[in-house]
Amino acid sequence: MVLRLQTSAQIKEVLKKNPQGLSITDIVREVHVNRNTVGRYLEKLLISGQVEMRHFGMAKIYALANRVPVSAVLSISSELILQLDNSTRIVFINDAFARFLATLAGDLVGKNIEYSPLVTAFDDLFAGFLARMREGLDGAEWRGELGPVKGGITFSCRIAPTALDHGQKGVSVILEDITAAKKAGELLRESEERYRMLAEISSDLIFMIGKDDRVEYVNSFAAEILGKTPGNVKGSVRSLLFPPEMAERQERMLQNVFVTGISSHSEGPMPVKGELRWFDHMLVPLKNPDGSVRAVLGVSRDITERKKSEETLRSSEERYRRLLQRSFDAVVVHKNGIVTLANRAATGLIGASSPAELIGRNLFDFVHPDYQDMVRERMTLMASRNEPMAVEVAEEKFVRFDGTAINVEVVATGFSDNGEPAVQVVFRDITRRRELMEALRLSEEKYRILVEHSQSGVFIIQGRLIRYVNSAFARILGGVPADFIMHDFAAFIAPEDRDMVLERGNRRHRGEAVPENYECRLLKRDGTTRVFVSLDVGLIQYQGGPASMGSIRDITDQKRAEEALRESGEKLRAVFDSTFQFTGMMTPDGTIIDANRTALEFAGIKREDILNRPFGEASWWRGDIARVRKLREAIAEAASGAFVRYEAELQGAGNITMLVDFSIKPVFGADGKVLLLIAEGRDITARKHAEEALRESEERFRRIFEDGPLGMAIVGSDFRFISVNRMLCEITGYTDQE
Repeated sequence: MVLRLQTSAQIKEVLKKNPQGLSITDIVREVHVNRNTVGRYLEKLLISGQVEMRHFGMAKIYALANRVPVSAVLSISSELILQLDNSTRIVFINDAFARFLATLAGDLVGKNIEYSPLVTAFDDLFAGFLARMREGLDGAEWRGELGPVKGGITFSCRIAPTALDHGQKGVSVILEDITAAKKAGELLRESEERYRMLAEISSDLIFMIGKDDRVEYVNSFAAEILGKTPGNVKGSVRSLLFPPEMAERQERMLQNVFVTGISSHSEGPMPVKGELRWFDHMLVPLKNPDGSVRAVLGVSRDITERKKSEETLRSSEERYRRLLQRSFDAVVVHKNGIVTLANRAATGLIGASSPAELIGRNLFDFVHPDYQDMVRERMTLMASRNEPMAVEVAEEKFVRFDGTAINVEVVATGFSDNGEPAVQVVFRDITRRRELMEALRLSEEKYRILVEHSQSGVFIIQGRLIRYVNSAFARILGGVPADFIMHDFAAFIAPEDRDMVLERGNRRHRGEAVPENYECRLLKRDGTTRVFVSLDVGLIQYQGGPASMGSIRDITDQKRAEEALRESGEKLRAVFDSTFQFTGMMTPDGTIIDANRTALEFAGIKREDILNRPFGEASWWRGDIARVRKLREAIAEAASGAFVRYEAELQGAGNITMLVDFSIKPVFGADGKVLLLIAEGRDITARKHAEEALRESEERFRRIFEDGPLGMAIVGSDFRFISVNRMLCEITGYTDQE
């Protein structure tokens, strides 16, 4: 019998409307076809997998089949998917299955499975595999294991009857590689016995708590901690074995695991034989087949000594970090050439904006190309040693972020960082020192030519006696070199800086670390005129003894410019206080740091009354909770980087109120973070009143125009109607559109 599509569609449509199923009598009543015909159609639909049948007492109930459609099969996430038609021809195979067969999927589609690589891949199992697939074509679904097959793989197999396009019968095969899972299961069974033995000899506390809060298992060590035997503890109520506070804390952790089914990890103290000790607790849910938690397995390990070691290590690391950040020397730590730590001195020397800009970079990003081979050899040597080693002081060249090459003195020391080899590199900029030493190494004539043409004043001081100055030095202090050589340098230091400069010189000669570059005031040869200089100095050997050699640079004009800038700031303060709009500044958290005179006078308050207080507590906002809440929301939004603007009503002295156009603008720093917030308020009270009056006027005009007894129109300069009222339309007999 050939199914008529119209009748089949009628039967399926009726079943679709009744998903609970219908008897054959119910179906006949709906489709108006005789019982025998409906029975034959249902039989064919059953065979093709489009309809399912179940018994309800003596009756047979038919419903649309919930079998896997082709579109769903194609999206199933199992590893290997195959689909056959009722002639056992391959109609679909996914790429994973094709790769397993070492064949392209396109070469397999359309082939009979008995003449495909599946025969050799499944070898002796193929006959049974094929029989299961044929049973699937007859409507039988099968799940089970299949293997081992090619490569020793074991599959979890599902064979499902499938409705192909146009209702054609088919079968889908879904294979999932469970080789590893089976091996793991076997290993698990073997390990369970070993676990029981290990649990008893373990120095960890091992226990199992049921949902009724009773101890189902406890190992000998845990029982001993409680001063009992395992037999005495097993079956006891857990909460009665511990102090109330500890029992409540345990209860919360256990209930969390019972409710969520997720393992929990925590650390905490517990009294043991009169001593407070720290334990690491791991709680693991033991689940029923339905996924519910039947008990919790706990393992607690004594970590008291580890906690002491961690605290010691933390203190040590904190001291190291403080020393590192305060060090005048630049320090970086790298692993295999990748920087993992850098201090502020290294940041400044390399020209980075922050240590974070160096971390994660390759060390060779900063090593001058001429020295990279030498550094690689040193790293290889350090890596080849079985124990950490230090490399003696070496001079190299580094490259700053701006491309400038600098001479550095480097000491590299290997150490172990969390079990991994690391290298600490300490370096300092010796560019200026090398320049000075190189100048001394040259012949006296070349040295004099170099120094005399320098724009910086160069000097050599031994003890406190000036042994040499160049022309620039003499020019800065108002004389010629002969006016200074063999004179006491202290006589040319301004009294207010004399002790500081001399003390730093003495400390430098003693080998102590002091700044090589700083600012001070010197006296010109007249003994009264002060010159601000930037002084750069280092130690050298001169005529058989130590001496200080350095340079000075006249920064008097720079200092004057700074003073002018300070005065400019005062002028800016005057402008700030003279503006008509309300202006204020606050930190990103809303703390007031300044407000102009206009805002203060409106509120009748002084600047010191509001500084360093929350903006929302100032008198401008008091008396209206909603207004303060909106302000806080605006501050939070601006602190995130957004410009905020809205209209607000401010409270002034004497119960005066003012409507302002209020805004908060964020000011960003070089790192992109919000540094401060600028709040402004412009008086729009009069404008608002004018707008309201205009609106009322326009409303009156509209009412007169629309509802007046006269015909009215607005006509453009081109004599075309722009707008007409209702009365004019009635008079002329036209609509307003016409």
